Amino acid sequence: MQVNLNNQANKPQFGMAIHSNANVNKLLKAKIKNAAELDKLNKIIEQQNKNDLVDITLLSDDKYLTANVYPRDITNEEFQNLGRQFTENAFTRMFGGVVGFLKKAADYADKTASQIAKRNAMNIDQILNKMDNNKEVTVGLHHSIDKK
Repeated sequence: MQVNLNNQANKPQFGMAIHSNANVNKLLKAKIKNAAELDKLNKIIEQQNKNDLVDITLLSDDKYLTANVYPRDITNEEFQNLGRQFTENAFTRMFGGVVGFLKKAADYADKTASQIAKRNAMNIDQILNKMDNNKEVTVGLHHSIDKK
């Protein structure tokens, strides 16, 4: 899996954990002030390269970042409510900076991936399909009459 921080418009990108574009890259370049922040960003990207269940799409309005975190398998109804959007604001800029903001989104992505992996490991469909193979059972009401 690779992380793409280049703008490749109109070209589908598969197998990447973090999706970005030229506006996001420009904003990140302006906001990252030192080598320590760049190293932290690199670690976040590497961490998300290992996440094959959840993606992050970064967007920018030239001032703030937005991170959309969502499961890759959006066709599975069980996972559709796990998506979340994070928006950078003055508070996040003051206390965590852009790298802290991205770390928060990445941590949520990892937590979500863990939930999905646990759910996938349960094999619930396989167990429920066993019921489909059984004969139809009719359940009726039973009445008891007390004799006095």
